[in-house]
Amino acid sequence: MKLTNQFNLPAPLVKAVENDKYTPGESDYTTTQLAGSPARQLVLKRKHWNDLTEDVADRIFSLSGQSKHVILERAAEFCDEYQFLAEKRFYVKRGGFVIGGQIDLYDQKEKVLWDWKETSVWVSYQDLKHEWVSQGNINKLLLEENGYPVERIVNVALYRDWKKVQVGTREGYPEHQVQQFEIPLWPSEKTEDFILCRITEFEHAKTELPECTNEERWYSGDKFALTKIGNKKATKLFDTMKQATDHQEIFNMIKGYEVQYRPGINKRCQSYCVV
Repeated sequence: MKLTNQFNLPAPLVKAVENDKYTPGESDYTTTQLAGSPARQLVLKRKHWNDLTEDVADRIFSLSGQSKHVILERAAEFCDEYQFLAEKRFYVKRGGFVIGGQIDLYDQKEKVLWDWKETSVWVSYQDLKHEWVSQGNINKLLLEENGYPVERIVNVALYRDWKKVQVGTREGYPEHQVQQFEIPLWPSEKTEDFILCRITEFEHAKTELPECTNEERWYSGDKFALTKIGNKKATKLFDTMKQATDHQEIFNMIKGYEVQYRPGINKRCQSYCVV
């Protein structure tokens, strides 16, 4: 992949982005890919890797995430009494393919697998992300097959867009910039089935490229916005026209409102997919 610098960012920052040390090692497929990468996206990325371009400015979140991993790895070295393993890569073989995953932190004493997630506050308002659950359980399998039993999986969310002034002003807003999420443990059979199903999906995509699903495209769905006439920001969003017009009748008793149709967008395709 070729990196561009359209905003003429300083050379040290560009070099920091270019000097990404990540490697999948000996893996045919990684835990992250199995957990959430659309088959179409992965196949196209591998096929056209040398033709793809991305700007340095679009890698800043990734750079920030890398720095946190380095700092936390360094900190774990000084916690000998907890017997931590930090940023270690493990492998297993399934269906003739090597599966690899790099764990963030494993507490050998408490048998807890920790994973850092630099993410948005919106995560706290949603159901537990299925990618987190599948990734954690695949890494659990990798650890256990290499002699490290796992009794708990905990994801630590580090909210990059958290604002202290918002605490208490919105229902459910996180009280702190960090929040822990307990990941449910799968039976080993479920993890094995998930891995083999994903490998089959990826391998089949090499000969017959599938379309991404709405879920994989992060499709927002069509919305109907109840908006005060003259305003751009919606007072409330609805999934159907009927819901919006029912509320419009109530709101119009106070002041003029209108319903605007807003077509759904594919958020991953537009902003988070290099292919």
